[in-house]
Amino acid sequence: MTPEKLFAELLGLGLKWRVTECVFRKDRSQVDLQLEHTDEVWKRERCPQCGAEAKGYDGTEPLRWRHLNVMQYRGEIGARLPRGRCPQCGHTGRVRPPWEGKAGGFSKEFEACALLLLREMAVERAAQTLGETAPRLGRLLHKHGDAACAEADFSNVCCGGGTRCPCAKGPSISASSPI
Repeated sequence: MTPEKLFAELLGLGLKWRVTECVFRKDRSQVDLQLEHTDEVWKRERCPQCGAEAKGYDGTEPLRWRHLNVMQYRGEIGARLPRGRCPQCGHTGRVRPPWEGKAGGFSKEFEACALLLLREMAVERAAQTLGETAPRLGRLLHKHGDAACAEADFSNVCCGGGTRCPCAKGPSISASSPI
């Protein structure tokens, strides 16, 4: 099995994407993976505005995502993302690749690893451990925090932490009440 096929399998690319190049850059202590889409990408893409079948239009400039390290070497993914145009409403947008995380510039796998570290240590220490900058990890943390809050169900929450809650059952307890 070639390194390209192995990384395609490890990334779970399926038939829509392929690894075209896997290069070890000793001078940068980095492993670069170059990916490209296949024609399969357009078989299920839909317009986010009207739901019509999107058609290939052009591609983005080359983009890069930080990926997990390969052994002790920094891992990065590079690709031009295809853009599609809706024949019905004219909306143009880029395809979201399967490896892209929520924060932008990171793969899902890297984000999962970073979030695990950020749960256990300060941002500065996690940045040092991962070989990233603290501001980038801070943005990643905020992006995931915002997404978690948007998905949270607060329908059963009646009060925001005050000492007296109008919907609470039982006697009211305040700072002046004897215990």
